[in-house]
Amino acid sequence: MTKRRSPTMRDVALMAGVSLSTVSNYANGRWQRLSPETRDSIDTAIESLGYRVNSAARSLRSTRTRTIGLLALDDSLRFLADPLTGLYLAGIGDAARESGYSVLVQASRMKSRVDDLMTPIDEHRIDAACVLLSGARAGRRRILQRLDASSVPYAVLDETDTLDVAPRAISVRADQAGGTTALVEHLISNGHRRIAFIAARTPWAVLEQRFDGFKTVLRRHKILVDPDLCLFEGDWTPTSAVPMVRKLLALKSRPTAVVCGSDLLAIGAMRAATDIGFSVPSDLAVAGFDDFDISEQVSPSLTTVRVPAWEMGRTAAELLIARLEDAGKPSASLCLNTTLVIRESA
Repeated sequence: MTKRRSPTMRDVALMAGVSLSTVSNYANGRWQRLSPETRDSIDTAIESLGYRVNSAARSLRSTRTRTIGLLALDDSLRFLADPLTGLYLAGIGDAARESGYSVLVQASRMKSRVDDLMTPIDEHRIDAACVLLSGARAGRRRILQRLDASSVPYAVLDETDTLDVAPRAISVRADQAGGTTALVEHLISNGHRRIAFIAARTPWAVLEQRFDGFKTVLRRHKILVDPDLCLFEGDWTPTSAVPMVRKLLALKSRPTAVVCGSDLLAIGAMRAATDIGFSVPSDLAVAGFDDFDISEQVSPSLTTVRVPAWEMGRTAAELLIARLEDAGKPSASLCLNTTLVIRESA
């Protein structure tokens, strides 16, 4: 029997009705040079012929891996199960896929060596990196300085003062302060003066921005920032909200509203309040952050601040890919809008 010949790039070009150089541009990820119609024709030909791009050979020729890394510093065992991280990753993945890139995820714990997080860079396994950091601010800044000393383009999600310590960085964040201001002003306009704030124990750039905004609005209205009403315990799962809400509702001067550092905590807070006989929002108004899909489906539906996490991930990846295609592009610092979404819980 005659062994069937593997399809070649020339076969793809003939079937798609395009030049060999056009198929080469496609195979090497230079999709910005191709029209959508041309890409569709090549897609169809590749699928029909069963042609496979030799990624290893392509990398050797170009010294590029066509891979973007998501470098995450997070102590949680389930960090990728967090909906916010998942949305960031989905946005990065969508932009990467459209431009012919893959995504590599590298995670490290805060107490681990910085080298663990930097491994994909040190081993030349990625062309660029999106960076998501938790932990104390000083530790995050040390990592940014290490990244800035590397030769790899990188984008930092959520940090506000990135360019102060890392001038090469691309910074993509959301307007957490604006979202917090709108939310707390909404609660105050509804008559609330005893407003609590609960969040996970681990420091995080987004948490810092949300809590700073919370305190700023209260002080503007000459409302005491009561340390008894500001609790940071557990992690970001709904069950972590239960002991915090129980403590708050046991106070002699209990809060009438609680701002939760994420929707997951807010869902847990509503359940904890109703389990001990309080009505939401009549006895306790509850609000969150992020506007995950589930937040509209719980009862009562959750008032929250919508954060464009998917858009942030996509924007960061697009800016990195543009930097890879044009090394002369300057650093960027983008802040995307957040939106107050008023529902039944507050």
